[in-house]
Amino acid sequence: MGTTEMEGTSSHPTWTRTGLLIQEERVCCERARSWGRPRSAAVLLIWLTAAAALALMPAELALYDENHVLWQITSYPPAGVIRNLMRDSHPPLYYLLAQGWLALGGFDHPWAFRVLSFFLGLPALPLAFQIGRRLGGPRLGLAALTLLALNPWFLFLLVLIRMYGLTATLGAWSVWIVLGLLDRPTPRRWAIWTLAQGLLLFTHYYGALLIAALWLTLLWRRPRGWRGGLLAALPVAALFALWLRQAYAGSLEHTVRNLSAIPVRPGPVEVVWHYGATALMGPFVDGVFARAASLALALGLSLTILVRRPRLRGLSSRGGELAVWVGLPLLLGALLALRWPFFAARYFAMLTVPGAVALAAGIHLLRRWEWIPMILALGLIGLSRFPVMAAQPLGLLGLDALSLALATLNRSDPVLVQAPWHIDADHPFYEWTDPRQRAVVMEKHPAFWFVGVSIYAGEWLPWLEEMRATHTIDFAATYPHPIPEYGASLFHLVRKPETAPWQPTTARWQNGLTLTALALPDPQLPPGASLRVGLRLHTDRPIPERWTLFLHLLDPQGRWLAGWDAEPNPPTPTWTPGRPITHWHGLRLPINLPAGRYTLAIGWYPTGSNGTPRLPLEKPSGDSLPIGTVDLLPLPRPPRWGTRYAPELQLEPPRLLVRPQQEAIAVWAILNWQPLPGPVDPAAFQVTLALPNGQALPLARQLPVPPGPLAGPGWIRDVWHLALQAPPPGLAWLEVRYGPRSLARRPVWLLLPYPRWNYDWLFLNRTP
Repeated sequence: MGTTEMEGTSSHPTWTRTGLLIQEERVCCERARSWGRPRSAAVLLIWLTAAAALALMPAELALYDENHVLWQITSYPPAGVIRNLMRDSHPPLYYLLAQGWLALGGFDHPWAFRVLSFFLGLPALPLAFQIGRRLGGPRLGLAALTLLALNPWFLFLLVLIRMYGLTATLGAWSVWIVLGLLDRPTPRRWAIWTLAQGLLLFTHYYGALLIAALWLTLLWRRPRGWRGGLLAALPVAALFALWLRQAYAGSLEHTVRNLSAIPVRPGPVEVVWHYGATALMGPFVDGVFARAASLALALGLSLTILVRRPRLRGLSSRGGELAVWVGLPLLLGALLALRWPFFAARYFAMLTVPGAVALAAGIHLLRRWEWIPMILALGLIGLSRFPVMAAQPLGLLGLDALSLALATLNRSDPVLVQAPWHIDADHPFYEWTDPRQRAVVMEKHPAFWFVGVSIYAGEWLPWLEEMRATHTIDFAATYPHPIPEYGASLFHLVRKPETAPWQPTTARWQNGLTLTALALPDPQLPPGASLRVGLRLHTDRPIPERWTLFLHLLDPQGRWLAGWDAEPNPPTPTWTPGRPITHWHGLRLPINLPAGRYTLAIGWYPTGSNGTPRLPLEKPSGDSLPIGTVDLLPLPRPPRWGTRYAPELQLEPPRLLVRPQQEAIAVWAILNWQPLPGPVDPAAFQVTLALPNGQALPLARQLPVPPGPLAGPGWIRDVWHLALQAPPPGLAWLEVRYGPRSLARRPVWLLLPYPRWNYDWLFLNRTP
């Protein structure tokens, strides 16, 4: 008895402890298995989203406001970017990050900056999973990630060259930090919360709405250390207030002016409706469909809630707070529309992750998981409309001649415009109507372009005449349009040199005109630059006729390559005999000439004629006077991602412009290639478009290219065009061939009827 009791008392505690350990190990293993499965699924969804974003992002194009980002970071130093953004719609953080990215890699391709936005926005996905897991367990985290992973709105923010992907990540990070502060506040978490507030405030102004909602909860719950956290946030708030003091007026004026041009002025209810529809289906679906589908979904969810009457037992105590964090910023942002035209869905990018988690939490409470595939189906419809982004027309319809001229501009020269609708969305510009921007262009740039509205010439002609005192014009053209306000006048102005190397000469024409000296201050230039020629002239007798001076660029064989004709200012009948006249003449060198030495020649013909008869020379003989040479340098271009190399040449990825026009589509292909080492016969190039029905159509070359054979180095800009009458809609393929060799193949989306995609208001969309 005693032995049994001894054995029992000695062994029973050991058996008990062993059984408890085994039971605890089983529970831990089950928890690890249950946690491991959602985590693996979450990792798979994140990789799937990353692949979808990389596949959907348009590689070549920079649209609308994206182009503004690229213009700012490439045209100004960081201090200049900050100064300019004080008159813009956004704080400077994203712009400075993009400028650092540019300095890091020297990128010259829009795709590289889409990748930057991709990296900045992708962390929102694991944050969505973690927020959902903390609120309702791994299943809720996985549901939230599922709703967000292939969501067309999130993917759009992820590939946009704007701050919205970063805003989505910072909004999710802020919510995640505050959840941690409410559960277990530590000094480290308060410090991180202070940092997150500063980053979000200086990324997007609407981030202040989410921060206010989060602070409302913190002040209500008062977690340990909340006073210290509030004091730590004061320097961030003071710095942001200092920024607002400088930027508020200019940013407000700029944003109101731009958004007032959109033909809608919604109220708060419609702003919320618009955001919900955009967040569900993305920015590319048809507006009528978006209204109907979003309304049907909202009514269905509301009816389910009334019938099921869910309780909050399935969520932690933070569920109600999440509703405040999403609802309050959305309400405040919608109320702003009562005062200002602030209604774009992208302004609420900081709610992308909290909104997805809140929607998943509602479905989780309802226990009606069939709503998830319904929402995903709407998202897939939105994903199928992503080609609209790449097929969106750049610029206005019917301006093909002006667009062709702008496509071949020397991009180192800025563009000053009277009306921004004259510029393609992928080209940066300054506003002529803004005296500050006008002064920046004239003071800091030796050459620039000016685009004026032809019917408003009375506003800019006096200014142009004043500019001729310090600048010469080496290009002028007009582009009429059936809509008078769309008619354009294009000029290229080059500053005259203050000093020049004058060389004496004794050339004389038969009417008494004498050239006493000439100056060639630009003996070496790259393609696309402006050549300046100085002439000192006088006459020994009155000249009753008006004469126009021509300046020609000739190849080594004496063939004409380019020229510019202009009447001197003042015209020849006003010249006083014996009084010297200094005249500066310009010539814009073609962008598509190979490197080499070229001859310059001048001469005269009667003003108003077609270039003949020319004024004969008295000394020397002839009617064209060679005045010197210019060395054309190879155009420096860094290697670009996707460049193709063939034995004879190097071809950059073709740049495509697609312009739907009622029942037709115009396709432009801009090729940059160089003989390396050559020789290359330009006639051997073939550019074709394979339509969805299998028909292959050739494109026609639009700009003259020097006759071959051409030897490198030296870049050639080659522009090709095809007009399609009622083509079959779908995916076409553009192919570039040199002889029998295929060099490049690019997809082209042909969408009819003409899609109207509105960047700001989804309900205006008319997409197929």
